[in-house]
Amino acid sequence: MLLLDDNIFKPVRFREMGSKMIKETLIEFGLTDKEAEIYIKLLEERSCTASRISKLSKMNRTTAYLELGNLMKKGLVSYIIKDSKRYYQAASPGKFLEILNTKKAKIKEILPSLKDLHKSIEPFKFEVFEGKEGIKTFYQDILNNAGEVLAFGVTGNAFEILKYDFPHFVKKYEKAGIKARYLANGSAKELLKQLPKSGVKIKYLPEKYYSDITTIIYKNKVAIQSLIKDNLFVVVISDKMLYEGYRNYFEFMWKLI
Repeated sequence: MLLLDDNIFKPVRFREMGSKMIKETLIEFGLTDKEAEIYIKLLEERSCTASRISKLSKMNRTTAYLELGNLMKKGLVSYIIKDSKRYYQAASPGKFLEILNTKKAKIKEILPSLKDLHKSIEPFKFEVFEGKEGIKTFYQDILNNAGEVLAFGVTGNAFEILKYDFPHFVKKYEKAGIKARYLANGSAKELLKQLPKSGVKIKYLPEKYYSDITTIIYKNKVAIQSLIKDNLFVVVISDKMLYEGYRNYFEFMWKLI
């Protein structure tokens, strides 16, 4: 994770990226809003008392002590005693990678059991994925199952909504040899220039057929995707006949344009 590199919090880099973006990334990692705020303040201050942290983060002292305690349990904060006072300091940002590696190792250990359980579950015909994490789960399903992806009403918004994650998915799709044909909105041209030239073919729909909703067709599934900022969701329907029908519609439109 580039955002958590040991050098990321040097003053110049910090100003370039902005504290808001760093804080959002720490929250995505698993910290609470208050924990992320305190961790960043400690990095800026190097070392300070709970009273000082309370003032800097605009929290009451009791809350500051509680959040510091939570961060200590996660191994992200420690303290030293100086002049009979506790001075807290943040652990190296590299600690986040250690935590990720530990979690990854634990998941790997139980993964075979999870897969066995998953095989015994009757798959849903309808699935709904919400929010950024839900969208990422959906893109992973495409990576795991699709050989070809057809889509119409493509907006290119994934490059903005998931600006750190989607480019990685694109590279993985290319490496996996997944082919794609898109019928895209004309307004998406600039964003879609980021897609690789090989393996992706794009035609642009007339402006009057613009849509904020994208229909994605792959591996016996049809997905309806919304990447509107405050309305992120995908509805996935698994049905071979529906898939074949939508594929035929797509082929008809592809030939017309």
